[in-house]
Amino acid sequence: MAGSQPPSDPSEPTLVSVVAASLASLGVSGPVVVGVSGGPDSTALARALKTLEQRGRVRVIVAHANHRLRGAESDADEAFTRALAERLGLPLLYGSLPVPRDANERGEGIEAAARRQRQQFFADTARETGARWVATAHTADDQAETVLHRIIRGTGVAGLSGIPHRRELVPGVQLIRPMLSLRRSDVIRYLAQIGQDFREDSSNRDLAFTRNRLRNELLPYLREHFNPSVEHAVCRLAALAGDARRALARPVRMLQRRAIMEETADRVVLDTAVLRSTSRFLVCEVLRRVWAERGWPLQELGLDALERVADLVHNESAAWDMPGGVRAERRGRELILRRGEAQNQRET
Repeated sequence: MAGSQPPSDPSEPTLVSVVAASLASLGVSGPVVVGVSGGPDSTALARALKTLEQRGRVRVIVAHANHRLRGAESDADEAFTRALAERLGLPLLYGSLPVPRDANERGEGIEAAARRQRQQFFADTARETGARWVATAHTADDQAETVLHRIIRGTGVAGLSGIPHRRELVPGVQLIRPMLSLRRSDVIRYLAQIGQDFREDSSNRDLAFTRNRLRNELLPYLREHFNPSVEHAVCRLAALAGDARRALARPVRMLQRRAIMEETADRVVLDTAVLRSTSRFLVCEVLRRVWAERGWPLQELGLDALERVADLVHNESAAWDMPGGVRAERRGRELILRRGEAQNQRET
């Protein structure tokens, strides 16, 4: 991993060295769009990338999305990011992206809707500026929180693999996380070392959000009573699950090709006779892949929901309304998945 490489210069902050090594391992060069919220992680990434820009490694473009969820605080985050970009001499592209008020009713959720909007904005910014890379500032702490969140909600191997270091955002644009091997404490230490301030998001303290309870209650408890290196243990599990997922990618693709009878952007028909010939685990992996390829909401698609659809492979007359407005229905030999209006989950 990039994080295990020693700094090339003993006087250089470790965070900069880790980011540089990560970019090198991913083959990153030329213009890079960096998503900056004003918080410590993204502020640190922007500063590190600016250092690498000065060495001719990359060309940095700052992108800031204001979802206007926190009123004056959101506007203050925007002002901070604008001032940071100006001070660093970096171009900034700004997006005003109010989250749809009916996000919860549509089954997507406010956080998922904001994430989708933000990633589309980053993709549009990359295309506008000719960048092939979008960098976000996820850390090992984010990885541990994500994996634990999925375990609690119910997940499979794909969920256990957590946040990837790299994935395709849109054709021609890669989303990268060059700080994924770093702890949040590394970020705070780096910012203190260079005398850089940052913004604090007050919603991170709101225990109504599951992720905040994981961060502020569960992980501290696990560190104190079970394993002081629990984040490292969870991240190691994620890495192993990622290896397993990559090993399974080919058989899952082959099964999907055999099972698909017809497909469009909003509708897929699968052959249950093909799916019954394999394991329930692989059926769930095929269903997850179908969801992902069509951009259907994955955030609320926990293991229980996946298994409910998998049950239809053996149930000849049933239907389920799934999170995100996807309906799964069995008709004879066909398992039909289609995106429509969200409905209450019920068996028919």
